[in-house]
Amino acid sequence: MSSRATIIMLLLACLALAWAWIMGPPGGDSARVVTRSSLVEDLGLSPGDITEIHLGNADEKSVGFRREGDTWWQVEPFRHRAQTVAMLALVESAMQEEVLDELEETDPESLRRLDLLPPRGTIRFIHGGDELVLELGRTGIGGRNYMRRNRTGPVLVTKGNIHGYVLEQDPVLWRDRLLFPGIDIEIDRIERTIGDSRIAVEREGTRWRMTSPISTRLNQDQIGRHIIELARSSWSDVILEEPEDLAVFGLAPPAASIQIRHGEEMHVLHVGERLGGDSETRSAMVEGVPVVLKLDSNTVASILSDPVGLIDHTGSGVQPADVKRIVIESQGGTIVLERTLDIWTAPGHEDQVVPSEPVDSLLESLTQLRATEIEIRDNYPAELERARITLHGFGGRPLDTVRLLRETEDSGRWGMENGDGVIRIHPEFLMLPLQPTDYELPGSMP
Repeated sequence: MSSRATIIMLLLACLALAWAWIMGPPGGDSARVVTRSSLVEDLGLSPGDITEIHLGNADEKSVGFRREGDTWWQVEPFRHRAQTVAMLALVESAMQEEVLDELEETDPESLRRLDLLPPRGTIRFIHGGDELVLELGRTGIGGRNYMRRNRTGPVLVTKGNIHGYVLEQDPVLWRDRLLFPGIDIEIDRIERTIGDSRIAVEREGTRWRMTSPISTRLNQDQIGRHIIELARSSWSDVILEEPEDLAVFGLAPPAASIQIRHGEEMHVLHVGERLGGDSETRSAMVEGVPVVLKLDSNTVASILSDPVGLIDHTGSGVQPADVKRIVIESQGGTIVLERTLDIWTAPGHEDQVVPSEPVDSLLESLTQLRATEIEIRDNYPAELERARITLHGFGGRPLDTVRLLRETEDSGRWGMENGDGVIRIHPEFLMLPLQPTDYELPGSMP
């Protein structure tokens, strides 16, 4: 056969294939072209009408989702918060599916040929007291899909994304990846347990305090950032669903647990052992959800960060503007300083006016200077105490007392402690005005 004849034969074959495609599959004499329309046009449905979605596949595995308020939840086979964006995209894909043709043949052989007996997958939309069931069959070239609506009637030839969503995507990807979904800065309490060690922080009004194992001030900016990190933390992968033995993943018992309370709402995350090697990647499980999750090393570092970094590193939480009176007690005696408007005087020295610079420097060191180290002590080292400074407010009541410690009488690092068992350590070069001469007062103190 000549090359020219071969080319002609190929062209004829292509034309035959194109005609076969236009006419539809075998037995397609009964096919009729319909006006392009939406799959749900005759139902008058809108995305907001859908309240439940149930998916099934040929393996008889089913997944169910329900809208509760503005939030979507996976409710089958177990409850798990879903990504609202993903669920809306799934609904929109059904709303926008176009109907190209209808095939009247519904005999078993035709349905089997189109993968509709049994279907490759089903998706059921609940709206009001009714439902829309789509049986999904074969997908063809050119974006043409085959399906039946409500298990009866003609086979629909459609174009859209619903087949891709149901048959090709893993519903796991539609779950909310956040470990603590819905939390914000208004939460009430965070409790973390690692082995036998328990740490708890609580919100008191607009301020946060550590309440266990000690009661102390927290750096409000740091705790705010930590809460934001918790709110953004997410799992990276699903390791296993409905595990039979949690001990395999270091979750029986867990290596660590984080509990977050917001009113009556409680979120609990259990963190397991490292998954192997030198990586800090760990297993985890949200309480009430039978799924072992994978946390990457960055997530582990943020949710299990050193709690010492949350402690307020300043010697006192008092605001300098609230201080009316300062009492400095040391082995050499007592200095009393009192403010009247912007002037500081020494009542014990006939109300002598003292320079404001050393007073401002002392207040700044106590209330604004951050310690370079933090040490938590069960027993207060009274032998290292060198002075006490009590700050009084304008109502006359003491606001705070800071005890100053030093490694030796005249040298070494400084420590500040105000009754919470936390010693805030400052470098040796810190200059604290504690002597009468620092305030231009006589050397002998009354």
